[in-house]
Amino acid sequence: MKKVPIKEHRDKSKSLVIFEYALLVFYLGIIMLRVIYTEGPTMQTSNISITASDSLYSLYVSAALFFSFILWLAWSRAGREFVYRPTGIEIGLVIFTIAAVVSGFAASDKRLAINNIVSLFTPILCAILLVQIIDTSAKARLVFVVIAVLGVVSAYQCVDQLLFLNRETAEQFEENPDSILETLNIEEGSLQYFLLKQRLYADNARAYFTTRNSAGSFLLMAYFAAAALTIDRLLRRRNDQKKQRKYYVGDILVIILIAAVFLTKSKGAIIGLFFAMALFALYHKFGSRLKNHRKTVLAVFVLIILAGVLVIAWYGLTYDTLPGGNSMLVRWQYWQASARMFMAHFWTGVGPGNFSIFYPHYKPAGALETVTDPHNFALNILTQYGPLGLIGFLMMIFLPLWKIAGSSTQVSVRSDNEYKPVLNKTLVNVIFCTWFIVLLIRLTIWPALKSPDILVVIYIIIRYFFPPVAVFIASLLLLLRYTGPGTDNEDGVQIRNTIVAIIFCALLGVLLHNLTDYAIFEPGIYTTFWFLIATLIAINTNNTNQQKKIFNNTLPGPFRIINGPFQAILLGIAASCIFLIFVLLPVARSTGKISLANAAFSQGRLEQAHNLLESAARDDKLSPYALSLDAKMYMQNAEMIPSRSYPLLLIAQTCLRNAIKRDSASYKNFDDLSQVFQRLSEVSPEEEKAGWLTNAFDFGSQAVDRYPGSGRLHFNLAQIAEKLGMRDVAIEQYKKAIDIEDQFRAQFHTMYPDQELVSRLGEERYQFAEKRVSELESEDGV
Repeated sequence: MKKVPIKEHRDKSKSLVIFEYALLVFYLGIIMLRVIYTEGPTMQTSNISITASDSLYSLYVSAALFFSFILWLAWSRAGREFVYRPTGIEIGLVIFTIAAVVSGFAASDKRLAINNIVSLFTPILCAILLVQIIDTSAKARLVFVVIAVLGVVSAYQCVDQLLFLNRETAEQFEENPDSILETLNIEEGSLQYFLLKQRLYADNARAYFTTRNSAGSFLLMAYFAAAALTIDRLLRRRNDQKKQRKYYVGDILVIILIAAVFLTKSKGAIIGLFFAMALFALYHKFGSRLKNHRKTVLAVFVLIILAGVLVIAWYGLTYDTLPGGNSMLVRWQYWQASARMFMAHFWTGVGPGNFSIFYPHYKPAGALETVTDPHNFALNILTQYGPLGLIGFLMMIFLPLWKIAGSSTQVSVRSDNEYKPVLNKTLVNVIFCTWFIVLLIRLTIWPALKSPDILVVIYIIIRYFFPPVAVFIASLLLLLRYTGPGTDNEDGVQIRNTIVAIIFCALLGVLLHNLTDYAIFEPGIYTTFWFLIATLIAINTNNTNQQKKIFNNTLPGPFRIINGPFQAILLGIAASCIFLIFVLLPVARSTGKISLANAAFSQGRLEQAHNLLESAARDDKLSPYALSLDAKMYMQNAEMIPSRSYPLLLIAQTCLRNAIKRDSASYKNFDDLSQVFQRLSEVSPEEEKAGWLTNAFDFGSQAVDRYPGSGRLHFNLAQIAEKLGMRDVAIEQYKKAIDIEDQFRAQFHTMYPDQELVSRLGEERYQFAEKRVSELESEDGV
């Protein structure tokens, strides 16, 4: 192959090169932290304080990614020229940004919308940055090494869970169930209690993620990262006349990681694994033919997808389920509800992060679970960001892949070691230090380590932290042998082509898996996914000698006064201020005060708790959380202090009305407000009772409108209607509550035929509703 000379720009100062190495290590540290600390896409609990704390932690990590991008952008633009390597993500990012702004304004809970936008956008921005940083094959291999090593750590955690941790957790629950139930706000004997026990005794291997499917999705990426290193080593050894030493470490770790994927028992991950391996086999056999006919391949692929969607829709509509057991039955219900949600909010979606708020309105009455995600990445984006958002999101992923699939490789005259420093002992030591810093961060945020018993803390550190450290360090030391400098001859191009194909197939396998799951939106997996895309683009860019875009840092006309460094500094300051004012500071201040309010309330300092929550509500003018929590505390105070219940309930209803102004789609505040009015009718003078009951009925009806599949809400509304003398309405609502409970029981028997029935409405209320329907209907005859 003939060498094609390209014009090289010595565009990076030594300080910028060192800074970019520091950023690379920092991003690897972010992946480490997000993989070993459970950071769910959304907290599936009714405990508001836990939800707020989890959102704040995720926001801090996202803020770190955002500010690092802004700092790099400002630093790069401070020079005479701004050099940029196109990624293919840009067009989709612009479209997705427009959709995010439109859907954000349409969202009911705008704080959730902002948080969701930030969590999705920051890894994408950092992926664009990584394409600029990863300019050597050694850097790319380093990313693969860290992901592969974290996969080994996750595999160790899976084994530990299966052999020890799952049993220990179940035993702790059996010894003291009240502490866990109180934390999660779950009543014994309820449906939530049943589902919790199902998860506790399921014997899942989920590593540090929320589900085994999520663990499977990450391990799939880790497996292919390790496979890329192993195949790279094999090809280099085969092509090297000096016969490099044989390293079997990669082979062993590949076996460990593929075994770990099966250990999770995630059907979606296993299918994604086989799909990716089949794609790579096709590439190995017909690589050049596939590239020459990629438009035909794409057309066939799209037709297969459309045919698959039509078959799934036909089967689901015909049999009201999908083949695959209980997991596919509930997914069909999720997808049905999501389709109705999308059609009702066709252009804008329901708003980023607002899926869980709107889902109860469309949820099938008999469905057991109320979920926060449709378990399909395309439906997730479509329902929340609208069709324009889905188009932009898919373009960000598939335009770079399409470009890579059709790229032609060249041999560059540039040395792989053009930029110094290269991988050396100093960088390895920095990675080790990063790992320890990450573990220290995890130590500070893990609640179990706040125990006053020093022996318990020591046991937890030895039991849960030392083994992952040992596994990580041992694996990293061994795998770093795979990060030597590459070659820029024909063999080097062949090796990089193979690595690109491996990661290309892995990404498609992850996407296939997430057509039936939400794993990709767990922050650790989502960040890793985009970092792999960035590494893939960077390798391909290096392999094809793609020309860089060079922009003169000169503004036109009167703006020239802020050229060069001043321009970069001003842009960085402006972006940072916007992020701080509208994103980070309101949530940080509000969440801190919510935590203090919970502590004050538990200690009986009621006035301090309410003052803190009122201040939290003022700090974050978009979130309804502080107002809702304040109302709940006032309602509890009213029960504890009957003599002051009337004024306390009046304050509670004001808090809830203000919360509804900030989020008018959630049924919960309407339900709570209806309960407040019912209590007011019980403690108010006789002449006011009818007015309070009317208000209770109105807001109870609005709660039912937002969650028509809740038997409890219909039952409560029927009781209010009875008190108001609305006999026909009471009969109708009791019948709806009974019908919903019957549908639930039918599905429960279908899914768990050997389990004792768990009533969602409650057996006592169910029988009471049947009795009242009979009695009220008989009164008509009288």
